[in-house]
Amino acid sequence: MIGPFPRRQLGLIAIVALTLALFLVLASTTISTAPSTASRYVTDPQAAGPRIGSTFVIPLTQPTASGSTWGGLQGAHAGTTLVIVNFFATWCPPCQQETPILRAFDRAYRARGLILVSVSVNEAASDVAAYGTRYSLEYPLLLDRDGALFRAAQAGGLPTQLLLDPNGRVLAVLPRPLTAADGPGLIEPLLATP
Repeated sequence: MIGPFPRRQLGLIAIVALTLALFLVLASTTISTAPSTASRYVTDPQAAGPRIGSTFVIPLTQPTASGSTWGGLQGAHAGTTLVIVNFFATWCPPCQQETPILRAFDRAYRARGLILVSVSVNEAASDVAAYGTRYSLEYPLLLDRDGALFRAAQAGGLPTQLLLDPNGRVLAVLPRPLTAADGPGLIEPLLATP
């Protein structure tokens, strides 16, 4: 028999009805489940990096994760034919996925004149040093504590690569992670022949 309901039962029925209505509204809503990691690491989608042919210089006073200062490219690396400046962050998943590829490029192409320099943006030296140890990195890890170098590179997100000649002239700007295919397709043509 359906009869008069006490207030307590009416309140319970109203809560159940509202919950059910909310569930139905949410069930009919289209929510994208596709990963959107690309936009998560872009700070300025309009940034194009430095102009091709311009010069990009890392100051000699730039600190490193090991506690020293950047020694620069001139002199010590007379056989250099290509410099890759990699802007990254230790917390960035695309950067983490790219790191083993960068390490492999450094080891495979160093003798042919590649110098790889990674610049950590807005991170503590201890975090970057631990990252270098965890990935067994042999190339310099510089600190860009306030993001000034990142802004000077006109980079729009992480990771971003600047490909430079030995004098710092910009050859290419890649606003994306490097892939294994970039070794033979992009890097090898810019290196000295063995």
